[in-house]
Amino acid sequence: SIMLAPLKALFWPAPRAEADVASGPRMSSLGAKSERAPKLRDVKAEDYATPEKYLEGAEIPTFYQFQSNMVADEDLKAGMVSGLEVDKRLTLPTRTHIRFLVTGQDVLHSFSIPSLGVKTDATPGRINRINTFIQREGVFYGQCSELCGTLHGFMPIVVEAVSPETYAAHARKWYKE
Repeated sequence: SIMLAPLKALFWPAPRAEADVASGPRMSSLGAKSERAPKLRDVKAEDYATPEKYLEGAEIPTFYQFQSNMVADEDLKAGMVSGLEVDKRLTLPTRTHIRFLVTGQDVLHSFSIPSLGVKTDATPGRINRINTFIQREGVFYGQCSELCGTLHGFMPIVVEAVSPETYAAHARKWYKE
């Protein structure tokens, strides 16, 4: 009861006179004794520009979209994976924070690349955001893991992760077309 008295006075104060209230415990006295307020500032994407050594004059937009299609079994070449290979791979840089904004155009889909730890639904009329950070170069395979409808099942997704220098050269070629 003696130990709870200060807490009771703090959270359930009894009606007192104005002078008595001023000398009672305050919420502001319970925290850390720092008088310094934290410095807050707005951070924008423009504050963190891409290093010039990767650009060399290349204009790299902040987003792009494209369409890739599954390679038919009769068009497969040596080294291609049946049912998972596409005609146009998504090329991404390594050692870079990447944000995917995923939406569906016609029906529900599920954008999934298990080896990157990425899986999100693509819903028409809604944008889902998912982030990844690719640490090593390589080719990563995924699929749409929803039963989306006729001719929609098992749509492959192929991500080719390359060094930032290689990506800058790729982007320079890609956006000149």
